[in-house]
Amino acid sequence: MRTVLALLGVSAMIGFAAPASAVPPPEPDGDDGGFLAALHQAGFNFANPGAAIGAGRAVCSCLNNGEAGLELVSDVKAHNPGMDMEMASNFALLSARFYCPHQLSKA
Repeated sequence: MRTVLALLGVSAMIGFAAPASAVPPPEPDGDDGGFLAALHQAGFNFANPGAAIGAGRAVCSCLNNGEAGLELVSDVKAHNPGMDMEMASNFALLSARFYCPHQLSKA
């Protein structure tokens, strides 16, 4: 179940970006090193750690803006054709665990 998260680069950031007219939320706190280690442990590979971190933080921005979980997982999958729904779900879950754990209690 290894995949390359290289596709989580600029195109993913554009796809996850909030509208330009919106006031940007504060940068989420999180453990970038822990997030990367958890991705690696879950079998994810990535060429650009910064892009993987950015995509993980973008997941939380979407959740904080009210995007539903299934819609979010579908977006992650759409931006990463090498992922199936389970992998996209795992990426979203790890992102929430490290960058917006308050979103996990809403499920």
